[in-house]
Amino acid sequence: MKFKNHLQSIKATVYSAPTLQHLDQYIPEFTSLTWLEEIDQIDKFMVDRGLDRRGIVEEMFARRTLPTALETVRITFLLEGLDLTNVTHIIRHRMFSFSAQSTDPVTMENHAILENDAFTGKLKERAQKLCEDANELYKDALAEGLSFYDARHYQVRAKEAKYFMSGNIKDFIDFINVRLGRTNQPTSDNILAAAMRKELIKLYPMIEDQMPTEKLQMHYIGAINEKMNMNTYPPDALHSKYMFANGIDWSDAKFNHSIPRDKYPHMDNFNTVFKGLTND
Repeated sequence: MKFKNHLQSIKATVYSAPTLQHLDQYIPEFTSLTWLEEIDQIDKFMVDRGLDRRGIVEEMFARRTLPTALETVRITFLLEGLDLTNVTHIIRHRMFSFSAQSTDPVTMENHAILENDAFTGKLKERAQKLCEDANELYKDALAEGLSFYDARHYQVRAKEAKYFMSGNIKDFIDFINVRLGRTNQPTSDNILAAAMRKELIKLYPMIEDQMPTEKLQMHYIGAINEKMNMNTYPPDALHSKYMFANGIDWSDAKFNHSIPRDKYPHMDNFNTVFKGLTND
């Protein structure tokens, strides 16, 4: 059985996306029709506003045009190196369309196990043994004639999966900004979001500022002292600074973990992988 590092395995590849040249062909008309008597008046419309076709595309990405234009910019990613917990975090974003690497018509006995950096020493040895035993159980079940549906019942969630994920650029920016959060998102979600962010910036460099790598999670801040808080970790430096500047006292807040996430000893690999995705 193959074991792979869970963060180093995550990969996001754009399979389909309109180029800037393609957007030049229709976005000016799409965003300007409201002000045109006839569609062929677009050239005069652009001259009057001191813009060319690319300029209007850039205005769209800056969210200074008809906002629904962004919904026409459809992106399809192939996502690799996901475990079955990561998958649940992705598919709960219901504005996207998905295609899964299925486990019912084909065997999953050769799928790699994605190892978590937090498991070291004896814990890691035990985890590997559990995965190997579960995989042998799966193979034995198939050998005895169980269906793929039934044999997979006791498989571990750490097995690697692949998904296609398709949606519009506006929703992808929102998805990435949520999953970049470090106060209540797992490291694997951060890495996936950073990988997708990097690919989108290659296509559309003008959107980089809309996806800051250190993103304030306002839902975390707003609920930190409330009964329905999301206080997985104590605030990091970014959130502490913001709350101090805005007079938010969180000294009585309760957290699931005693120290900020970035203080855990297994974060070195995360920091290396994240830096590689966000520093050109």
